[in-house]
Amino acid sequence: MNAGKKILGLTAMLLMLTLWASYFYVIKENRDGQLGGAGESTAWCGTPPSTEAALLGKDQLTLRVTNNLRGEFMLSGSLVVSERTFNRYDLGRNELRLRLEPLQWSYGVTPIFLEQVKVQPLSRNLASPTKSAYAELEPRPIGVQGQVTEFPFDTYRYGYKPVLYYLKGSERIDLRFKNITTLMDMSNTFTPIQKYNRVEYINEKNSMIRDEDYKAYGPHECAFSVERKGSFKVVVLLLLLVLCLPLLHVFYRDEPGVDFLATLVVIAVVRVVLVGPVQDFQLYNIDFLFGAAILLVGSVSLIKAMRANSRREMALKSGATSSW
Repeated sequence: MNAGKKILGLTAMLLMLTLWASYFYVIKENRDGQLGGAGESTAWCGTPPSTEAALLGKDQLTLRVTNNLRGEFMLSGSLVVSERTFNRYDLGRNELRLRLEPLQWSYGVTPIFLEQVKVQPLSRNLASPTKSAYAELEPRPIGVQGQVTEFPFDTYRYGYKPVLYYLKGSERIDLRFKNITTLMDMSNTFTPIQKYNRVEYINEKNSMIRDEDYKAYGPHECAFSVERKGSFKVVVLLLLLVLCLPLLHVFYRDEPGVDFLATLVVIAVVRVVLVGPVQDFQLYNIDFLFGAAILLVGSVSLIKAMRANSRREMALKSGATSSW
């Protein structure tokens, strides 16, 4: 066995050991179909989650932030308005609105665009002892700071201050709610991490940092960093290493045949499992790795096929010459 075959065999052994190690790691991290504990994908900020405020008819705003594998974030929630607040601001006639004021995400940048969230009409429950009013927030996508194309190393930042208000002519009247809770209910692959001040949230080494940037956020300001779980990154690594199997077959076989088709099928399956089908030709960084694997397998297969064809032609010519 020559040196090239020995190196190839050693590489194949290391690949198989890594595949099995990653496989058993994922099995260990599996808990009722979740990568890690269910609580690792949830978090909250603001007023502690409780049903007491709703039962007592107190003013309460609950926001729920969710996302999917593609990094798209959605906001929904509910609202409870006490009878006192309802009558004080005449919310039977004045339409209640909600705006999300983004927190500063970079030094030297002042956010000016607000997220407007539609509040459904308030429904009063006059038969209840509290006589409070209730409304749902209309679900809508929200903007976060992050690049989805960096999958699986993509991270996102969410930072807003929710403010309820209504319009009285051209004047904007803000309502002061004490109970505001933001629930981060992320998908299985993400972990939300709360940030407590501007330095932690922006996370930039910059000479513009001031002492006031270390000041804690207010009770209604909510800032999170959403990162991929380490176990999910191992799953991605495991699937990417599977792509190496057809490539090794190409190097081992003298006349590769179906290896190129096998590579195309494996890449298509892995791509759909990880990030779904291509939409509007939006390419992720990982897609260039898939493209390199296709080109490499296709090039090696083609070169070996050309060499095999040349050997056959030489054998035919030598056979024809010897027959004379």
